[in-house]
Amino acid sequence: MASRRSEATKAPSQEGGHKKGDDVRVVVADPHAIDRGGLVWLIEREERFTVVGEAASVDEALQQCKTLLPDVLVVSLNLPGQRQDAVVPFMLERLPGLKIVALSDRGAANCVVLNPPSRRRETAKPVAHCPVGTDCLALAAAQGARATVRRDADPEDLFRAIRAAAAGQSWFDARTTASFATKGSRSPAEAEGFAQDLSERELDVAALLAEGLSNKEISTALAISEPTVKKHIGHILSKLGLQDRLQAGLHIARNPLIVARRNAGGSGA
Repeated sequence: MASRRSEATKAPSQEGGHKKGDDVRVVVADPHAIDRGGLVWLIEREERFTVVGEAASVDEALQQCKTLLPDVLVVSLNLPGQRQDAVVPFMLERLPGLKIVALSDRGAANCVVLNPPSRRRETAKPVAHCPVGTDCLALAAAQGARATVRRDADPEDLFRAIRAAAAGQSWFDARTTASFATKGSRSPAEAEGFAQDLSERELDVAALLAEGLSNKEISTALAISEPTVKKHIGHILSKLGLQDRLQAGLHIARNPLIVARRNAGGSGA
C-alpha cells in the first residue's frame, strides 16, 4: 500500500541512511484505515517528516520497508500477519537495521494488563485475553523497538519518538520506562547483559520455565533427565540472583531479552 505522496516514494541509497538535516522518511503500518490515515496526517504535518509508505499487514510493512528503505517504521503491534508479541522480532529478523517505533493497540483503557478486569467489574462487557501477558510496549522495547508510544499519548511524543529512532537513539514512554524498574523488570540493555550469562541449554530451560512448564514437561521437551533440568534451573537461579522457579519464570517472562538468543535461531518470540 503506497503512500499518497507519490513524490516521496524514491528510496535513498542503502549506503546513505538518514542524515541530519534530511527529511525523516517514515513508513506507517496500522491495520485500521482511519487510524492509519490519522497517523499519516499527523506525521506529515510535522516539519521534516515525510511518509513514504503505508501498510495494513505485516507482509505489506515488510515489503514497504524492503523497497523504500525508510528511516523509521511506525508500527501498531496488532498488525495482522503475526501475533501481537511477534511483530517486532519478525521485522527485525528480516531487516536487522530497521528502526521501529512501536504503537500500543488502544492504550491503557483497553489493556488487560494495565487495566485488569478486576477494575472493570461494573461493566458487563467481556474482556479479551491479552496475547502478550505483559505490557506490550515494554515487551516491544525489550525485543528491539527503538521507541514506544501509547495511543493516548500527545502527538508531540510521537514526533519525539520518531526523531530519536531516526537518530539511532531510544525514546520510551513513561509507563514503559517505569515497567523496567518494577516487578523485577530490567531495561533492555540490562536484560541482554543477563542473557549473556546463561548457556544455550540454560536458555532453552529458561524459555520453557517462563511458559510455566513443570520439570517433567521440560525434561520431555528437551529430551534430558529431570535431575539435569533441576541442575540447570539451579544455575539459572544463581546467575539471575533469584530464589525459586516461580520467581524465575516471572522474571524471565518480564525480561524477554533473557531468552532472545534462543528465539533468534528461528523459534519466534
